[in-house]
Amino acid sequence: EEWRQSRGDVCRQSFAANKGSFRRIGASLKESGSVCIRMRAVVVDSQNVKYVKDMKVPTPEFDELQIRVVACALDELDIKVQKGEFSSLVSYPLTPGYQISGTVQQMGSAVRGFSKGDQVVAILPLDNGRGGLAEFVNVKHINAIKKPNNVSFSDAAACLLDGLRVYHTLHYLAHVKPGHFITIISHSPALNRICVELVRGMKDVRVIVVATTPPELNGLEGQGSHVVRVVDPRCESVVSCIMEETGGLGVDAVLDFQDLRGTSDKPHTQPTNLENHNNHDFKSNDDMDSVNPKPAGKHDNTLADGLSDRKDVDAIGEVDGLGTHAAEGGESSSLEDFFVPKALIIRCLAVHGKWCTTSQTLQLQAHESMQLAMRSASVCFLFEQAWLLSPRHHGKYLHILEDLMASLKKGVFRPVIAKTVKLDEVRGSLRLLKSTSKSGKVVVCVADR
Repeated sequence: EEWRQSRGDVCRQSFAANKGSFRRIGASLKESGSVCIRMRAVVVDSQNVKYVKDMKVPTPEFDELQIRVVACALDELDIKVQKGEFSSLVSYPLTPGYQISGTVQQMGSAVRGFSKGDQVVAILPLDNGRGGLAEFVNVKHINAIKKPNNVSFSDAAACLLDGLRVYHTLHYLAHVKPGHFITIISHSPALNRICVELVRGMKDVRVIVVATTPPELNGLEGQGSHVVRVVDPRCESVVSCIMEETGGLGVDAVLDFQDLRGTSDKPHTQPTNLENHNNHDFKSNDDMDSVNPKPAGKHDNTLADGLSDRKDVDAIGEVDGLGTHAAEGGESSSLEDFFVPKALIIRCLAVHGKWCTTSQTLQLQAHESMQLAMRSASVCFLFEQAWLLSPRHHGKYLHILEDLMASLKKGVFRPVIAKTVKLDEVRGSLRLLKSTSKSGKVVVCVADR
């Protein structure tokens, strides 16, 4: 018995003396991948069932960074992925979350310009498979840039996709120049604020914002003279307001971000049969004529009946530019169900104007194409993931992200964060993302700094 006790004392003393060596050996095994490291991640299966799963941390490839995620911002893109709109690019089960900020944990052998512990931000491609709602994620090093130290992880993650959309639209699609008049149509307060604040830095560019959220929620109060008007399409005529501000000339560019939410399968389609006049899609003669023009001298009793149902509304304010409800029957007037129809957007364009839209199901009728042609106008489609899916202009893409981080560092704009949640609480946030995002971004704090 005495021998056993003495032997145990010797072992304990030996372990205490070599404790530092044991720790160094364990750390080296972890770095080499010999030890299996576990992590938590949110997984969405093909039935749209969300759960937190314990899984192995993937080893980075030769050209990848392994990022320890600190913050991941949820976006309207996550809504579309959950609805299955990108089934050709994503495969289930998957981990959502496409805009992240964190620190570099490991690097592949071909990675240059980064070191362990660097604070970085990245936008993940749709075909990445594993998104940012995990403790660790692997990213191609060409898709990440360093984050300024004085910018918080939450702010950096919350502005990535919206900033890329706005920057891409202003400079690469609409080609906005000094003296231009532009219209922003969006129901996202976070995107509205970033767009307006970035335009403020451009010389002599005037903005008309069409939004159903209050100006104070969009951050439009005190923005200066470049925001000439904020129009609520539920109670004001979009066309009349724009023509009044532009002297009847129209706007040089329409930035149409209505379809980011994915709230409607066909937000820009109008009924071809006027018998469905009770769905409140159009509120005046001008709106009806812009969709289904009638020959001169002919009348339609169905149209007359439909207009008589709305005569009280028309009499209150010449509401000839009201939007349309995406929900069937028009029973809901919530902001996510409200859209400005394509016919009205075309009427707002000036000669050589540009309509920049996020709609992926846009269909133009013959008379609408004629109106665009007579204005010598054009339609541009915005899909921000194109920067990641094609490496042809990757240098420009990295320049955009670096410019956004520099602007965020200088305080040119600030993201609108409505809610901050932990990783364990994210399942409920994903289910309520559509209703929560109307007041700002949802940021998931995956790990402590």
